[in-house]
Amino acid sequence: MEMQTSALTRARHQLETQGRFPGGALPGDITESWLRSLDHGLDPLERSRRLIQSSTEFTATCQLHADLIRFARPELELLFDQIAGSNFMIALGSPEGVVLDTMHDPQFAETEAGAQVIPGSVWSEDLRGTNAMGVCIATGRPAQVYGGEHFLRAHGDVSCISAPIFDGAGQLAGVLDASSMSAVRQQHTAALVQMSASSIENSLIRVRHDRSIVLQFHPRPEYLGTLSMGMLVLGEDLTVTAINRKGEMFLTGFPRLMGESFDRIFEQPFAAIQRRLAEGETLRIRDRIGSAVSLRAVANRASFALARRLRPVADEAAPAKNLFRDVVVEDPALWQRLQALPDAARRGVVIAISGETGTGKALIARLAHAAMARPGPLVVLDGRMLAEADLPQLLGAEGQPGLLQQTEGGTLLLDEVTALPQMAQAALAGVLDSGEYRQPATGALIRCDLRVVSVTSEAGGLAGLLPALRYRLEGFRLELPPLRKRADLAALALRFARSVRAEARISETALARLAAHDWPGNLHELRATVIQAMLGSTDGVLEVTDFDALLPQPAAVPVADCCSQCTGVPWKESQCQAIRTAVQRHEGNVSLAARALGMSRTTIYKHLGDEP
Repeated sequence: MEMQTSALTRARHQLETQGRFPGGALPGDITESWLRSLDHGLDPLERSRRLIQSSTEFTATCQLHADLIRFARPELELLFDQIAGSNFMIALGSPEGVVLDTMHDPQFAETEAGAQVIPGSVWSEDLRGTNAMGVCIATGRPAQVYGGEHFLRAHGDVSCISAPIFDGAGQLAGVLDASSMSAVRQQHTAALVQMSASSIENSLIRVRHDRSIVLQFHPRPEYLGTLSMGMLVLGEDLTVTAINRKGEMFLTGFPRLMGESFDRIFEQPFAAIQRRLAEGETLRIRDRIGSAVSLRAVANRASFALARRLRPVADEAAPAKNLFRDVVVEDPALWQRLQALPDAARRGVVIAISGETGTGKALIARLAHAAMARPGPLVVLDGRMLAEADLPQLLGAEGQPGLLQQTEGGTLLLDEVTALPQMAQAALAGVLDSGEYRQPATGALIRCDLRVVSVTSEAGGLAGLLPALRYRLEGFRLELPPLRKRADLAALALRFARSVRAEARISETALARLAAHDWPGNLHELRATVIQAMLGSTDGVLEVTDFDALLPQPAAVPVADCCSQCTGVPWKESQCQAIRTAVQRHEGNVSLAARALGMSRTTIYKHLGDEP
């Protein structure tokens, strides 16, 4: 490290005094970026400039990248939770280097870097010199730039890590960046950033191709559903219209993939396997080079419509099984509630989803949209982001269609609907009543054919809405339970662990520790915690000690609250109390508590001091 620092110091001195530097003194990407920065005519001693788009320019940029912003936000929040607390910030950038969204802790916000990296600021390499976002855009590869490796001395007090987000067609869709005031190289953070970027990339591919057949594949079936899987999108003619980077790696032997027919890539023709794919089956097939992969279809509107077409007479559970096949739902009560969702969505019933933050409302809303199998898109209206003055965004302005027109033939997702301004609520109520509205600027009568799904995290559900809107949204109501009330915590934790490492396992004592926590952040918090623990694990087996730094220490356990065989041994006392707490939360139902803990009922009874 000292030798690297010394080499960097010498290289910077020559750069700043002579306008050149010794080759081989810096990492390859930094060397190339410094050379490009010199070619751009930048001065390494130049003071940092406030390069920021105008309000009008930034609004247009955000509209252009609306999908990226919408589907990146949950990942930004998750990533921030995983690395916050040490002068960090997270930024989402456009392919042109415009910062679209940020999250930062208070300490970072007070720094010069915090004042510079703001929404609308531009961080392309030609304007800012070497910085992680700029290097990532220039190379299409993950980038890390620490302290003095920045071309401009003015940026030398910050370190940044970036990862590219691609669109499935080979084009850069955006950049995810984590910056801090630490000069220590942080490979752990780099891994988290790359995982989050891959997750955003996969979400974009799924959403933008909701009306196409989307396939997941991997040489090992246990990796399906993880960030290591390949994704392949087929157009109406069964040619490849998009593929993620992992998928390209698995099919490297083919001279070209975009535009290639499925039947020319794999030995089995699509017609021979479409029924099994539509029914949610995972298949083992070979490509024409001889490599075997496990393959399954993603549950979306295209696959759901295919299932309906191929199975005109089906058992009642088939639609739900097909729709939720990629989702962990092993809680019997929740599964029973979800059974009716596909039919309600298909019939056009307005769907209202409620639940605490992090309970999976957005995921279920997207699945409801898929079940509708309609030709239009899913358009999200976030009630928290709409002000009274933004009504043209909803209804449109002269020459510009609003969100309602953009939703034609599809689904309008009213996210945090209770936060909508009253004027917007009144306008929506009128639209839902008549199916039409007048554009404010022109007076033109606009008819709109759309379905509606509303989402709220308010404890009172839709009670806070104007009655005119509330009663039009209360169709099929679905309340998602908080994680502490679910009986499948063990299965969920294992899914998150295996998204990092396919062979991951979680010990019984570790699962008991997880079950003892209240999980105020629900699935978001569980996912962040388990992924953090997995990244720090050396053998892929999570033990209770792996969560010591990630979860608050459990309260001391009174001897009276333990069975006799656990008394006197701290870790056994904690496990025993967690088991008893789980049974209590599930109102004495040992079967549900056992499922949540990933334990047998016999083990539960043993700690309760009873016999089954």
